[in-house]
Amino acid sequence: MILQNITRAIREQNWFAVALEFVIVIAGVVIGFQINAWNEARIERAAERDTLIRLYQDIDASRTAQMRDIGHIEQQLADQAIVLTALEACQVAPEDELLFQRGISTLGWINPPRLNRRTIDEMLASGRTQLISNRFILDELADIVATVEWRAAAYDDTMNSMQNNRQRIEPHLRFGLDQVLENPFVPDHRARVDYDIAALCEDDVLINSISSVSYMTYERMAAYRPLIDIYGDFLALIAGEVEARWDVDPGSFQ
Repeated sequence: MILQNITRAIREQNWFAVALEFVIVIAGVVIGFQINAWNEARIERAAERDTLIRLYQDIDASRTAQMRDIGHIEQQLADQAIVLTALEACQVAPEDELLFQRGISTLGWINPPRLNRRTIDEMLASGRTQLISNRFILDELADIVATVEWRAAAYDDTMNSMQNNRQRIEPHLRFGLDQVLENPFVPDHRARVDYDIAALCEDDVLINSISSVSYMTYERMAAYRPLIDIYGDFLALIAGEVEARWDVDPGSFQ
């Protein structure tokens, strides 16, 4: 229709009509580009919001898991203190019998630092790390990844040492599955431990190995505990961003 109008105007030498039709065409093209840009920006903003919400969920899950792991480590340290006290006294108090067995059976049960990387890895794989427009959030996320990877590297060395120490202990023990030990962190924890306390307390190398495991367990707790605050601060940062820009509570998407 527009092309016909332009052709007719040229034939009639109506240059004003020709110019008007060109203005209409150009305006239509410009408006079309602007609408496409608005749509693309809207899609990008929605993708950014969804990414931030999923990132919030991942970090929240990581924080919950890390808190549980620290609770388990604290229990192990308390049980290990009972084990070392019993070995020093060369007797296990009746009320500590099950705790002694649990302490022995869970020596070296340490998880690596917790970080759910689902959304992080998706962003890296797609090359869309710049999808998040708030540079401060990206910088904080990079710091979290670097911190966890650093602690994970130390974890491997720690577990190798723990394994060596545990190998010195296990020849003195016999494990059975006919007894459930009370353990809120390990459902249905079956680990009866048969032992000779007199033989154990005379073996200084064994006692030193348990002491070493206990020290490394404490070191892991000290390394992991700051992650809880780091994750908490990051969650608050994401929540503030999502609420300010989209009036959305990311916690409501749990």
